[in-house]
Amino acid sequence: MLDRLKNALKNSIELNNTEEFNLLIKEMYPIDIADFLSTNNDTILKSFLKNTNSEFHAKILEQASDKLQLRIIRLLDYSEIVVLFKQMSKDDVTDTLESLPTGIRKNILNEIKGSELTIIEELLGYSKDSAGGIMTTEFIALNYHLTIDEALEKIREIGHRTEVIELIFILNNNQKLIGTADLRDILSSDSTQTLESITNETILTVSPETDQEKVALLVSKYDLKAIAVVSNDNK
Repeated sequence: MLDRLKNALKNSIELNNTEEFNLLIKEMYPIDIADFLSTNNDTILKSFLKNTNSEFHAKILEQASDKLQLRIIRLLDYSEIVVLFKQMSKDDVTDTLESLPTGIRKNILNEIKGSELTIIEELLGYSKDSAGGIMTTEFIALNYHLTIDEALEKIREIGHRTEVIELIFILNNNQKLIGTADLRDILSSDSTQTLESITNETILTVSPETDQEKVALLVSKYDLKAIAVVSNDNK
């Protein structure tokens, strides 16, 4: 079945059959499309990129091998790469940048501006095998004084831009982490309650330098949805 889809996708590209092409990429998983592209030449890859948008490019890049990522990056303008990166989580962008040759990485970073550049450069500073190297900066943190209704409104507003949504980090007025709240508990609580009333104040944290295997053991041992990565300055 998958081989048939891949062959049909190749034919649709070679014959410039846009209608069939669009139907096929909707039917296939991004990881299977990435596998298909990795085994075909740059002519096929160029046509694929030309007929898909940056949002779709991002889905493929996230599933691609280092070799395919480099091929895709080399076929795009730096401005197009920045638009593509805006569709990806910061940690996935960082992983992609780490796999690129130094010169290409520097040229791309020169195109990225503002707070996004700061976050990415910070993540690039950590080892791939550390908590900092695998952490995401896209999570939800809310003030403990918010009511459940107010919290849900915030979650609806920013939830689509975050990776971690099942667990909400709770902050005090000084922006210090004081605990967590499970999204399920928020959804099942009275609308007038505050987040403080359902906050779990037992906090497990690791430093950015903590080995990722230790992080994995903690997550498994305590059945965590996420674990906070906190620098010594913020503890």
